Amino acid sequence: MRMKDKLLANVKAVKQGDNAFEAFKKRFFTVMGDQLNMTDDQLRQIYVGMSPYIETSIYAEMEDVLAAIQNAYHALVNWMTEETAKASEKHGDQSDKHSGVRTLGSHKSFSKHKQANHSDTEEQKSKGESSKQDAIQRYMSDDKSFKRFVTHVVTNYQSLPKQRIDVLVFKYEGYQHLELTLFGESFIQQYGFRTAYHLHNDLMHAFHTTFDDLLAKGTVLTSDQAIQEQVLTPVLKRFEAKIVVKGGDDDEQAESL
Repeated sequence: MRMKDKLLANVKAVKQGDNAFEAFKKRFFTVMGDQLNMTDDQLRQIYVGMSPYIETSIYAEMEDVLAAIQNAYHALVNWMTEETAKASEKHGDQSDKHSGVRTLGSHKSFSKHKQANHSDTEEQKSKGESSKQDAIQRYMSDDKSFKRFVTHVVTNYQSLPKQRIDVLVFKYEGYQHLELTLFGESFIQQYGFRTAYHLHNDLMHAFHTTFDDLLAKGTVLTSDQAIQEQVLTPVLKRFEAKIVVKGGDDDEQAESL
C-alpha cells in the first residue's frame, strides 16, 4: 500500500471510530444521563476498555454495553450504601447519647408538628437524592474508584449475568444442605423463623455482592463452574461456619458475612 493510501485509510479508521464513539456517547446520555454525569474523557475510557471485546460493532452491541454500565452503576450504589451503613453504625452510639436531649420550650402543637413532619419528609427525600448524586459524583471523580467502575463494566460485559446465581444456587448441593439446616425444625425452634429468614436474605445478598466484587477486581465469570467455584462455594463455607456453631443474633451474623 502506498503511503498516501495508508494515511487515507488511517484517517478513515479514526473518523469511523469517532462516529462510533459519538453514537455510544449519545445513547449513553439517553439511557444513563440522569444517573451518571460523566465527562467525555470518562466515557472514552469506558469505550476504549470495551472495544477489544466487542466482536461485531458498537452499534450492534450497544444495548449490551449499556446494560453492563447499568449493572456497574447498581453495584456502585450498593457499595456506597454499605459504606454509609458501616459509617452510621460506627457513629450511632455517639448520636444516641444526644438524641434524648431537648431544648426547653421547643414543644410544638400536634397540627403544626404534622404539617412540619410532612414538609420535613419531602425535604429529607429531596436532600437524600441530592446527597446520593453528590456521593456518586465524588466516587466517579476519584481515579482509583473510577478505574474499579470501568473494570466492572468491562468484566460484566464478558461474564454471565449476575441473575445466573439465582438459577444455579437452588441446584447446588451445598446450598440445599444449608437451606435444610437453616429452615429445619431444630434451628427454627431454637432461633425462630424470623432469624432463619433474615439469614437467608443475607446469604443471597452475599452471593450478589461477592459476584460484583470479583468483577471489580477484574475477574471474568464466563461459566457456571466459575460462578460455583468463585462465588457460591466460598460464600456458603463462610456462612455455614457461622450458623453451624451457633445461630446467634441475625444482625451480628449479617455483619460477619
